[in-house]
Amino acid sequence: MRQRRRNRNHLVSGLIGAAGVGLLVSAIFLGAKVSALNGQMERMSAENASLMEVSWEADGMRAEMESSLEAERLAAARASSEAETSEPETTQPPETEPPKWETLDGVAAGTVVTSRELDMDHLEKYFQAYEIKTEGAVYGRINGKSYRDNPDVALSDLRYLKVLHYNFNHELQVGEIIVNKGLADEVLEIFREFYDAEYEIQSMHLVDNYWTGDGESSDSASIDKNNTSCFNYRPVTGGGKLSNHAYGFAIDINPQQNPYVSYRDGKARWSHENANDYIDRSTGLPHVITHEDLAFKVFSAHGFSWGGDWNNPKDYQHFEKKLY
Repeated sequence: MRQRRRNRNHLVSGLIGAAGVGLLVSAIFLGAKVSALNGQMERMSAENASLMEVSWEADGMRAEMESSLEAERLAAARASSEAETSEPETTQPPETEPPKWETLDGVAAGTVVTSRELDMDHLEKYFQAYEIKTEGAVYGRINGKSYRDNPDVALSDLRYLKVLHYNFNHELQVGEIIVNKGLADEVLEIFREFYDAEYEIQSMHLVDNYWTGDGESSDSASIDKNNTSCFNYRPVTGGGKLSNHAYGFAIDINPQQNPYVSYRDGKARWSHENANDYIDRSTGLPHVITHEDLAFKVFSAHGFSWGGDWNNPKDYQHFEKKLY
């Protein structure tokens, strides 16, 4: 009986021991399983975190792109709106050079010009002499005024000249003058020399621009405007015979600064108040003709005599060259 009990106890102990070993093995196996699962879970957690970071970065990039596209859309809409409301831009054509004048025909005396309008390589085109024809515009201006039918000077004896000169503002200006045809070429040369030296002449118009009804008073009106002129069929100042101006032999230059002065009892007498400052010829004022002045030198070189060398009166504006 005791032996049977002892055997049963051994059996139970064996069973219990076997069960314990089995439980231990199971526990170890379960522990390994749990450890493996934990590793998988950690790896999954890390991968999820990485995926979430990528997702977050993608979301940020998408938001940034959407914001940029929206800004571009708004800018385009604003530009379109401004284009619709603003005036269209106009394109200015490139500035072109004006055509060069071939001659001074049709250009009125007194017109101020610039070198842009002139052919500076062929300036001779702007110093020309023309016949005066009865059907022409010049004849229409002078007929019955500075020129009229007379036994002394024929229309064919005269030439109408167009020139360039510098005025008192040192601007290039168109001038006109009528001279005897025998002096036309020389006078053109003289005024070309004045132009080249930039010698200043206030104005050059026909005396007919200041016509008052007769030659003498019209000449006086021209002088009041400091006008340089030549031909005027009239008698000499204060006398009965014809002036050299009547033949186109005499030219008066800047008469305000170079007045006609007579002397009586040692006192100077003159007619034009605009000449008051120029009676004393030693002042050194501009445009006063003396023996050192270019006008005296150039006219003298061409055989003209100067009224400033007369004894009495003195005609400082006057240069003349008689041909007959």
